[in-house]
Amino acid sequence: MNKTLIILISIIILMSCVSSNSITKDKNNESFSFKGLELAPEVFVPPLQFIEASDNTKLAYREYIPDQIDTILIFYHGGGAYNKAGYQFIGDGLSKHFNCLVVTPDIRGHGDSGGARGDTPSVEQVFEDIGLLIRLIKTKYPQKELFLGGHSSGGGLVLNYSSYKKRENTSGYLFLSPQLGFRSETEIKNNPNPFATVKTELFISNAMTGSDGNTKAVFFNYSDEVLQTTKNIAAITVNMANAITPSSPIIQIRKLDLPTAVWIGEKDEIFNVEKVVSLFKKNNPKSYTKIIENEKHLSILVNATDYMGTWLQETVLEK
Repeated sequence: MNKTLIILISIIILMSCVSSNSITKDKNNESFSFKGLELAPEVFVPPLQFIEASDNTKLAYREYIPDQIDTILIFYHGGGAYNKAGYQFIGDGLSKHFNCLVVTPDIRGHGDSGGARGDTPSVEQVFEDIGLLIRLIKTKYPQKELFLGGHSSGGGLVLNYSSYKKRENTSGYLFLSPQLGFRSETEIKNNPNPFATVKTELFISNAMTGSDGNTKAVFFNYSDEVLQTTKNIAAITVNMANAITPSSPIIQIRKLDLPTAVWIGEKDEIFNVEKVVSLFKKNNPKSYTKIIENEKHLSILVNATDYMGTWLQETVLEK
């Protein structure tokens, strides 16, 4: 296809889809509630470890190690977050009650990982980072079933990685309240407090010239308090946004050929719950889907362990 035509199609898609995210950000209102995390009892958080990426960037991760390892889950955080922003509950619960070794990484440019905040040299570099971590964990814990999962934008990243030609072999995918990208039309429309706001023109110019990949273009609706008291970041670049945003969600979901599970909270503040579930049921009928009663976008991190752990155990037993 003619390169100019590809660029024009990209621009049309971006303009038609991102406009719904261009609502003015209200600093006084968060797009979702942190109460579920704030009220949860503290759990043990293992020390940070680091691995060096191909461009010498130090990538941070934690390992929640059970007494007996039956399976492994590498689980990626959501947009602008980091491994200790609620993901410790998944690591603690699965390792203590389901013999699952849980690895919670910080995406480059996030949390304790190195790199410019919210940025990546390229989309492919983020995928290479995932492959590097998978190889490391497989070397440390050989002959164990290894699953890949993510929450929110971390789910979008995992879906993108599932269609990466150089991806490492895994045993299945877990999606928790997944961000499936604007092409999926699963975001709640006309949300007065959107998860993020987008500078559409930067995606357009980057599609045409490739010159704005490292420019901040997506700004998260985190309150000043959250940004000051956590390691969450305020924005990500065009390159990073493209890495965590599914490029062709319907096609990518159809091509998932490994055991796949999806959980989303009944009261999720960001995504249309029925649309998310329907997208998987329609395009990948073998996938397991579950709407968890009363849970919100972040509270689900505290309470999804039993659902995820049971599915992991049953899936491994079936093999």
